[in-house]
Amino acid sequence: MPHPPRSRRPQPLLRRPAAVALLTVVVLSAAPACTETGSGSATRFLGTDRVAVAMHKDLPGISYKVGYPRSGFESLLYEHLKDEFEGEGTVFGEPTDVSSQDRIPQLTGKPAVVDLTIASFSITGDRMDAIDFVGPYLTTRQGFLVAADGPTIASQSDLTAVEKGGVCAWGGTTSKEALEAYGVTPNLMPDAASCETALADGKVTAISTDQAILYGFAHKHPGWRVEAYKIGGPQMWGIGMRKGHRQDCHKLVSWLKDYIEDNAWIDDIRSSLPALEEEEPDWPATYKPTAATIDAYSCRDEPAF
Repeated sequence: MPHPPRSRRPQPLLRRPAAVALLTVVVLSAAPACTETGSGSATRFLGTDRVAVAMHKDLPGISYKVGYPRSGFESLLYEHLKDEFEGEGTVFGEPTDVSSQDRIPQLTGKPAVVDLTIASFSITGDRMDAIDFVGPYLTTRQGFLVAADGPTIASQSDLTAVEKGGVCAWGGTTSKEALEAYGVTPNLMPDAASCETALADGKVTAISTDQAILYGFAHKHPGWRVEAYKIGGPQMWGIGMRKGHRQDCHKLVSWLKDYIEDNAWIDDIRSSLPALEEEEPDWPATYKPTAATIDAYSCRDEPAF
């Protein structure tokens, strides 16, 4: 909010103390309050003096925390966002951990637990009913990760050959529905770390989720392979936020477009997901969102197309 104009010098008629006090009461009563109106506060980002952010902790190369600090592409994205918007009465707290299942409940609870969620959060029509998104900041597809001695999955017939329960996914994601559409009943586990352990122990044949995530695991486990076969449509990751802050939502959109067009976006992905560039040399052509796509899915109750 702009600073209010300085009070004019009192007129001679109101120089007596009682008159000055009366004028002060009238002015304070009539002045509009600087409050959150649903479009973002003019002085505080998202209408709060301390923005709470939730992130994953078990996705190497994306958002990974063993001790401190957090690492990965989304962690770098968060630091850029923080540098841009922190200040003028608003600070960003240390991100808290969130599971895939809790991403929406933490944003929509009364009171909400967090203000922003940066957690490989695929934008869908159903989710747009509940929260607002800023994005996508990355576009990927769902694929498959196998161990060094795992089978090749290059087609629907290869996928069908994987025994029932042999493909691991975790709850709260779009992976389960995509697999079922291809005739696979996944072995559903609580989180990504559980699937990682199950594959390492030979209890499942493959992990299926967004390929950007799979490349992070492949880099962590030399010999693990991201298979060529992809299923489903594009998965578009967006920053989740509570509804009622459209003005600040659009500020984030403007910042995100600049970030993606800057070399920082490419550098952040290259440094976080080296296996992605190794396997897909032309990766920006498919993983980099366009400004039109960002406009179509950001700060809306439903996609524009």
